[in-house]
Amino acid sequence: MKRFAAILMALALILGLTACAAQEAASTWEDQYELGIRYLSEGNYEEAIIAFTAAIEIDPMRAEAYIGRGDAYFQSGQLDNAEADYRKAMELDDEDNDTPVKLVDVLIQQDKLEEAAEILEELIQKDPTNSDYYDKLADIYEQLEQPEKVQETLEKGVEQTGDQGLSDRLEEIQQESSGLPPIPDDGISREVVEMSSGDELMELSFAEGVKDLEIHLGDGDYNVDSFFLYGAENVSIIGTGNTRLVSTYGTVTIISMYDCDNILLYGLIMGHDLEPSMTCSTGVVELLSSKNVKIIGCDIYGCGLHGINASESSFTAENSIIRDCSMHGAMLYSSRGIFTNCTFSGNCYQYTSNPVFDLWGDSCSVNLNSCTIQDNLGQSKYKLEDGAEFEESDTVETGNSWQ
Repeated sequence: MKRFAAILMALALILGLTACAAQEAASTWEDQYELGIRYLSEGNYEEAIIAFTAAIEIDPMRAEAYIGRGDAYFQSGQLDNAEADYRKAMELDDEDNDTPVKLVDVLIQQDKLEEAAEILEELIQKDPTNSDYYDKLADIYEQLEQPEKVQETLEKGVEQTGDQGLSDRLEEIQQESSGLPPIPDDGISREVVEMSSGDELMELSFAEGVKDLEIHLGDGDYNVDSFFLYGAENVSIIGTGNTRLVSTYGTVTIISMYDCDNILLYGLIMGHDLEPSMTCSTGVVELLSSKNVKIIGCDIYGCGLHGINASESSFTAENSIIRDCSMHGAMLYSSRGIFTNCTFSGNCYQYTSNPVFDLWGDSCSVNLNSCTIQDNLGQSKYKLEDGAEFEESDTVETGNSWQ
């Protein structure tokens, strides 16, 4: 009996020592891991690597230590080792979405862009609402010089997340691809509305006092018959550069404004599409008692009598084309127009005795800055009456009838 009791006591002692050893080992892993985290936060990457390695030797099945050591390797520029540790951590914990992003950063620095893109595509499938994934993936496609995939990624990101940063980036990409200048920011908050047809746009025609509105139009034709803004303020109509505001009737203006203030026409192609047998009896853009109108990146074409017809108004036109208008490129009465980087081409084809610019009335003036005037069929560049003024700088003139 004494011998049996001694054996039981020995067994109990052995089991107790084993339990203590296991507890000590677990404690040691925690100690080493926390030590590694502390060294990592202090920027002591060498010591952090040693501590995380000790933790891995104690328990090689815990992903956290591989992630910590991978971070230390990455910060110290040991990219191959960081890649290996991140991959091991992902193998141990396939539910973790943070470590794959870290691996993506390592792969980007190693110029392994295709694999980095594949990982991000997989992450987007798992979590399509994370805007950071789309942003980083678009960066990679930019480096791979794949602009179509950049735009596709941003479009998908905006659709899935509604993120404003992605939306701004997409808008910038679209502007660059269209060759349009940046949309001016006047700091005024506007309600943004997307319209897909001319009928939608015409619902605003003749509505009084439209205010603080930003209308976005897509590619293609928007058929309008004298779209009229009355008393509008802070309204922007923004196209893509391939947006066409057109009419098959030569008796209507494309867009008219009366008593409007701070209106932007951007990225629009505006004109009349007529059968050869039809004649045009009106202009394209008409400004009446309106001010601070901006025409940017637009193509204004015939057979409108006048590309721009302004009465007692003020406007600026930038990076725009006024072409193939039958009577004048622009006719102004008591108005102020400033044209910068604009082209006037093929105007006055039906009334060849007319000038490209017909200016009259007190305080009427036109200023051209770095503009091109070419292949116009009128007999003169401008006509001034009743004190009107015409100024120009850095103008290029070629192939005009008066030359």
